[in-house]
Amino acid sequence: MRKYLKLNNNDNQLSLGNICRIIKNNSVSKIFAGQTDIFCALFNIDTISDSTVNNYCIGYRSIGPDYKNIYQTFEKNGYKGFENIALNIINILEGNIKNLENEEEIKKYLTQSPQVSKLCLDLYNLAKNDISVPRTLTSEINKLIVQKNYYEVLEKILTYAILVKPQPIYIDDNRYELVENILNDTNISVKELEKMLKLQMQDGINYTYSIKKLSREGNPYASFELGEMEYKGTMTGRPRYIESYKYLKVAEEKNHPRATWLIAKMFLEGKLTSDKEESIEEGFKYLKKAENLGSTAAINTLGTCYLTAQNPNHKIDEDKALTYFHKAASHNYVYAFNNLGKYYEQKGDRKTAFNYYLKSAELEESWACNKVGEYYRLGLYPEKNLSKAFNYYNISLDVPLELLNPWAPFNLAKYFYLEGNLELGLEPNENKAIEYFKLSAQKGIPNAYEELIYIYLKKPETNISLIKDCLTKLSKTSYYDKIKDKLTEKLSKTKIIIVEKSILN
Repeated sequence: MRKYLKLNNNDNQLSLGNICRIIKNNSVSKIFAGQTDIFCALFNIDTISDSTVNNYCIGYRSIGPDYKNIYQTFEKNGYKGFENIALNIINILEGNIKNLENEEEIKKYLTQSPQVSKLCLDLYNLAKNDISVPRTLTSEINKLIVQKNYYEVLEKILTYAILVKPQPIYIDDNRYELVENILNDTNISVKELEKMLKLQMQDGINYTYSIKKLSREGNPYASFELGEMEYKGTMTGRPRYIESYKYLKVAEEKNHPRATWLIAKMFLEGKLTSDKEESIEEGFKYLKKAENLGSTAAINTLGTCYLTAQNPNHKIDEDKALTYFHKAASHNYVYAFNNLGKYYEQKGDRKTAFNYYLKSAELEESWACNKVGEYYRLGLYPEKNLSKAFNYYNISLDVPLELLNPWAPFNLAKYFYLEGNLELGLEPNENKAIEYFKLSAQKGIPNAYEELIYIYLKKPETNISLIKDCLTKLSKTSYYDKIKDKLTEKLSKTKIIIVEKSILN
């Protein structure tokens, strides 16, 4: 027997059952917000059997044609009469009868009701989470919410759930449809995805040869992976941006969102042309396309472009930047949270900045975890809490090396392991400190070489080669100029020649 997907107990299906559930959750009095009461309110009818409503809401049966016809008539007649539905929803939410006499009064009340505002936001989030809902519809709903036009929000959401959303949905069908819906706005076929997945799951094959072969056949997934590898320098040990562009272009032409964004990023970084105007023009063209394809990274990058004047107008537009950052953040995009945090930190609003950093840190983004750790360690906001600082620094480490924020191991080494931490009951652990300073230095923090030198100077006779190595690497950084005198003084106190004078000069 085929299994059905329940449509009244999840947050990723914009269905009649879930709408009824959300209305009930937002109502003041649950006594007058039963499933059947809400169903009658949504169709402006007096009575219906509980079992019929239950079958419709759970999704075991398709919504009956008589009920669908009510919304088809609304749609055909410009939603004439929908004010009765809107008033019914208000009464359910408020738990009492409102004496609102006409459409204008109802619309005005909707804009002022906190319950309606919360309901529409919850329904919008439900629509966003349902990948079968077209992005054009969710974007339209978002604009209406910004305008506080909750009347039309309810029109559009109910019309979609009742007339467009299929039910019942069989679980095995839903799995295939999920993939189809993800690829809906692209020129990518499910078959191309199948080929790539098959390649990734097979053993005993030459992966590089096979993925290049797939790319030559026009497979967008293989082309994107090769393009990203060339961008990061994985293939040859150094980035090859022109090669990366060639691969990514194959994927971009099939509307692969991330490939389109990465091409935009390379243009904006000046990797593909030395002409600044061309970089911005081409970068923006690809960014806008990636945005239309649903790339959250592109939305966030557009915010950065408006904040830094790297846009066709060559002007800073903070309002546009914030709009894009908030839009990306609504998808839990960690780098958008980080950008919002940086923005408010620069404005001197540490509380707001911290709250955005915390949102990113709760999703375990390394840079944000280190930042939250700094706020707690220094007491920037809220009050100082070394235990929480230690915890967030450690969370920051639990990522792949390429995503690691290098200051997290440095901070753990310097403030918690090198001399221990009495408040947390941590004993000094020089070996751990050295391990983390080395990790930080490996990731490009010159201060870590300085700290390693000071540790090695405790036993200069046995650490000569280590000190020389750190000094040589440190001397090639701009940070060295700031500490050269201090280092020279410390080195001069040793009784042996540790390093050639040319390094110190």
